[in-house]
Amino acid sequence: MADKKKVVFMQLSSCWGCHQSLFDLHEKLLDVIPLLDIQYWVAAVDFKLDHLEKLPKGSLDAAFVEGLCRTEEDVHLLRLCREKAKALVALGTCSTFGGVPGLANLSTRSELLDRKFIKADTVVNRDTIPSQNLPTITKFIPRNDQIVKVDAYLPGCPPTSTEIANAALSLLTGKPLEHSIKSVCDECERKKEEKNIKEFHRDFEGRPDPEKCLLNQGYICMGPGTRAGCGAQCPNANHPCKGCNGPPDGVTDQGARLIGTFGGIADMEPKKMLAAFKDPVGQLYKFTYASSLISKIRSGSKSER
Repeated sequence: MADKKKVVFMQLSSCWGCHQSLFDLHEKLLDVIPLLDIQYWVAAVDFKLDHLEKLPKGSLDAAFVEGLCRTEEDVHLLRLCREKAKALVALGTCSTFGGVPGLANLSTRSELLDRKFIKADTVVNRDTIPSQNLPTITKFIPRNDQIVKVDAYLPGCPPTSTEIANAALSLLTGKPLEHSIKSVCDECERKKEEKNIKEFHRDFEGRPDPEKCLLNQGYICMGPGTRAGCGAQCPNANHPCKGCNGPPDGVTDQGARLIGTFGGIADMEPKKMLAAFKDPVGQLYKFTYASSLISKIRSGSKSER
């Protein structure tokens, strides 16, 4: 069909969960797939890379890119998608913000390789770090939009099936890809009251009231500093939000936003509050460290050993 949209679905370094979320549409895929002329999608079909490389520049309507650039091969694939596609969509939090793997920017490349292949408890042969037939590891993990221009973002770990389907349909209809400008708290169904927290709890401590706001109960919930769109699935399932959608529009640094939020609602000494955060970076920047302000400062001050 002449009106089909030519697209690619690309996987960089990632868990492939975003594409699994697309598969989770199940029979609703039948509303989307027939309208697409898929030129490359190795998660579903045995495409070869040279097929993508031979496509004319700008011949694709869109490239949906999951994952981050941890290797030089990832960088090549990302630039290839940008070259071939009129529009590039960052699919998922790794592609948008760097995701959980972005926490690797806390260490140098040498430290990471040494830990993985030499010092890890499960390593048997501790003599060498493999290099043959492997892509080169990048010095640090940047945001994808620091490498190429990104036209639309669809964060989430993973994005919901509905969000992915709506993104594909917006491409087909030519309508802008709309997203919520609210926070997860706006989608949360729990009863909210004025907050005056005397003590923070770990997730496994006690049993939270399923009706009341988790923050009101002292559980560290990232909802106030996290972009809506997921339907507040975690809080509505009695589990604190982990922040996987990244910050709301207008917020540059998710962790800084949350530090300000928690400091404003906690009635406790700073030392007591800090003690509640056993891993401050891992909790406040779990999904966005690679795109945070402190990551830029740290990467600028560290050198390769």
